Amino acid sequence: MSKNRIIKVECQCGQLLFKYLKRGRGRLIKCYLDQIQDDAVGVVNATMGARPACPACGKAIGIVQMVRGRPALKLNQGAIQKISI
Repeated sequence: MSKNRIIKVECQCGQLLFKYLKRGRGRLIKCYLDQIQDDAVGVVNATMGARPACPACGKAIGIVQMVRGRPALKLNQGAIQKISI
């Protein structure tokens, strides 16, 4: 049985940032760019080292970097609403 789920990632201010295909269990620490859907922030097209921000409040949501050989958004835990599966 598959543990994949599509979850909504929201800023602390309540703004929807993107939808993400979460695999497995646990907290959301990083988001691989190829698994992001409905991107409202422009994270998918961001360059390495970019720090995307919430379009509503301007708070930085993380940093784009390579994780295990794949581009990913390493999330700032204080900027997004808590997500745990």
